[in-house]
Amino acid sequence: MTAVLALEGVALAIGSGAERQPILHGLSLDFGAGGFHCLGGPSGSGKTTVLSLLAGIVVPDSGHVRHHGQPLAADARARQLWRVRTVALAFQTNRLIDILTVAEHLALVARVRGDAGAVARGRDWIARFGLADKLGHRPAQLSGGEKARVALAQALAAATPVLLADEPTAALDSHNADFVARTLRDHAETAGATVIAVSHDQAMMDRAHVNITLGKA
Repeated sequence: MTAVLALEGVALAIGSGAERQPILHGLSLDFGAGGFHCLGGPSGSGKTTVLSLLAGIVVPDSGHVRHHGQPLAADARARQLWRVRTVALAFQTNRLIDILTVAEHLALVARVRGDAGAVARGRDWIARFGLADKLGHRPAQLSGGEKARVALAQALAAATPVLLADEPTAALDSHNADFVARTLRDHAETAGATVIAVSHDQAMMDRAHVNITLGKA
């Protein structure tokens, strides 16, 4: 697989002053098109931080994040525009908007990305995830697992070249977790997308083309 996204000698510390703690030390990783990559490792090893770096949300202290060999822009606005075109996110920190129904969340994806087809794609993913009867529901009416699947349906509906997911199966039972894992692998293969997920779920690790463990000695 040719590298679509890459970390090149990335180092990053968090906090400030005497409390500043290094979490990544010269990390280099490649992620190819058509591949489903699973990131594992102990708490504090920087898994979610790696996703944020790859999305251009966080900037490394040193080293580079590259897209097709080119460093991501230094300008935050330029990175945001790149992210809208290139990356779909299904992060634990991404909250559904309280006042919007599931259907309205799908319409929001279409509006933000300027892609009317995202609505139909989103409804298709919602149906595949067994949530077709939830289109009129707001987040307060959904379980944790249903919210996670709605967030993933939004990301898949965006049809971007890159999909980043943070613990997408954490709130799911084993049946739905395996279905999500198969879905992410199939999406990578059929759409030629670069799919990168943080997960400790065995179903995810079993389905991934590549497993990467951070924090190994």
